[in-house]
Amino acid sequence: MPAGSRIGRTSWSRPWRILHSRPFTPPPADQIAALQPKYDADTDALADADRPLLEAVAVDGRAPYPALAAATGWSESTVARRMHALRAADLLRFDLDVNAVALGYHAETRLWASVPPAHLAETGTAVAAHPEVAFCAATTGPTNLLISAVCRDNRDLYRYLTERLGTLPLIGEVQTAPVIRVVKRAGRQLLNSTTVTVR
Repeated sequence: MPAGSRIGRTSWSRPWRILHSRPFTPPPADQIAALQPKYDADTDALADADRPLLEAVAVDGRAPYPALAAATGWSESTVARRMHALRAADLLRFDLDVNAVALGYHAETRLWASVPPAHLAETGTAVAAHPEVAFCAATTGPTNLLISAVCRDNRDLYRYLTERLGTLPLIGEVQTAPVIRVVKRAGRQLLNSTTVTVR
């Protein structure tokens, strides 16, 4: 996802970087454009009638049109048209949460760092470029840079803290909190690494 801002804070996000041991080089813009689906936009807002559709998609983003039709009471063709319209209007997006352990990354950690406010944007941008960083956001308070780092193991995490993050000249105090167990991510409660239930 490209760098962008969120309400009340600036955020930098590079979730694809956890999939690569080397820095990610995106394909050329023309290749990216060629892979984008083409939809005819005929809407600019969500409607109350969309609620059952959105709830069903939130449960299973891969649900086929027949399942979505059953959940909404609409025909499959109506579901397909509405999904296309919502995606074209950028009102519906799909996001993927990957279990990092399945990819060989066993040390997920939250880091809170102190950075002089005048240098927060440049430091955040530099940190977001690190391949170990899945999420980076400017916050307020004594520590003003939140970092989510995903490393292969504790030794890799130590190297990241001492040889990469710690060498940035404007990073001050850093607090670390290893993630022991993930219970819930984007709207789902995780029972274990293979089973997912929805609340």
